[in-house]
Amino acid sequence: MPEETVRQVSMTPYEIIATILAIIALIQPWIIAIWKKFFRPLKVTFIPSAKIKLYYNRSGAYIYLGGVIEAKNRSAVIKDISAKVIRQSDKAELVMDWSSFMVPVFQSIGGNAVTTSEIARSFMVSANGLNPIFVEFANTDTQLNDELNRIHEKIKLETRRICNINIPFDCAEQQQQEISEYQRFREELLENFYWKTSKYVIELSIHHSDDKTEICRYQFSLSQEETTEFKRNIDEAMLCELKMLYYQPVCFSIIQKDFAVLKNNASIVE
Repeated sequence: MPEETVRQVSMTPYEIIATILAIIALIQPWIIAIWKKFFRPLKVTFIPSAKIKLYYNRSGAYIYLGGVIEAKNRSAVIKDISAKVIRQSDKAELVMDWSSFMVPVFQSIGGNAVTTSEIARSFMVSANGLNPIFVEFANTDTQLNDELNRIHEKIKLETRRICNINIPFDCAEQQQQEISEYQRFREELLENFYWKTSKYVIELSIHHSDDKTEICRYQFSLSQEETTEFKRNIDEAMLCELKMLYYQPVCFSIIQKDFAVLKNNASIVE
């Protein structure tokens, strides 16, 4: 039998390079898609509006902060937003969690302008998109909240006892302020009043879907004149029930403050 010769097929360097490039071109879209979905770092940024609103009423001290949230590179689920205000004069803290989103849509009901509100809950921010939020933060100190409720419930009972259609509002107001418990409660509220003359730092914590927390820091200050004006809300809160029974306007002062973004604004907690 004739001897069979085995011919080995070899590829030239040009053919090898062409084959490698063809394989890379084939899998490149998959590599890019996997990189974008799983490996590009997620960066969540809060861009605040120009003002921070400070409040004090029967719920105590709290803040209202508006702005937009941006998710860079990937979509993100915002699980929770909390805030901590630190009074720099004595390091006293006001710890708050989101309580509601104020929807920036105005409706006309019966000729009256109405702004709707929603209970705060998780929401999604699309990749490289901006989501406007208006967040009201509520105090999480249950002991303080219980004490405020106790004070204002007792005042409410006294108010309803005093209120009489035959007594003018000014006389009823004077009677209420002359009650010994009223003065004791007022002194207690003044002693625990949070918005004192000082510099303040706000730490805003945004917990998102990567189980990380972005912390943004801002600073503002309150003058003696602003604090004095703000303390009048204590009397307004204590007389709130009486004014409503007599159909008198209830006017709480709201302070809007400019703020500075601190240099160490963008820190991440795992």
